Amino acid sequence: MRRLGLALIATAILTAEVDAQAHDPPLFAAFKAFCVDTGAHPDAVKAAVEAAGGKLLAPPGATTFPFPMTVTSWDITAGGASLNVSAGTQQVPPVQNRAEENSNQCVVKSFVNDDTGIQAIRNWAGVTPSLVLPGNPSISHFDYQEQGSVRSKLPTAKVDYDKAKIEGRIWSLVVLQAQDGATVQLVHYLAPPIPR
Repeated sequence: MRRLGLALIATAILTAEVDAQAHDPPLFAAFKAFCVDTGAHPDAVKAAVEAAGGKLLAPPGATTFPFPMTVTSWDITAGGASLNVSAGTQQVPPVQNRAEENSNQCVVKSFVNDDTGIQAIRNWAGVTPSLVLPGNPSISHFDYQEQGSVRSKLPTAKVDYDKAKIEGRIWSLVVLQAQDGATVQLVHYLAPPIPR
């Protein structure tokens, strides 16, 4: 009987979570499902998008200029909205005193205005934007660290910032909003490679 009770509680919690996501604005729901829940890792993004019925937009691409990058894009309909999801990597080699910087990136583009979804994404960030460029399109840039699922502002002390960087806790979020659509980019700056 106790197992049945626990199973019913677990089912109720899962149902409530799914129901909450079903009521999220389409852009926010897609951003969470394809970028946040996957940690912006390209293989996880691919699996999530394709499981949701996404269709490959073009063969995966790569470039070495200005530095090595990869990208794969899909078209998908989510919550009745037509979206484009892209995932990729970026590898910036060391230059002068700057160390190598690698990142995973996930981008969701909506082809309609979604003010509610944009506001939900800004609220999700949980930190004040580091840069806001008003106009059409407007751009908001958020830089933060993430420990577990808790987002907080970046440390100001160099030793703490360097520790966050070494531990791979630094993220950025760029929200571009225009009258005819919106684009959200989530970037996870990976822990730097260990020198050999």
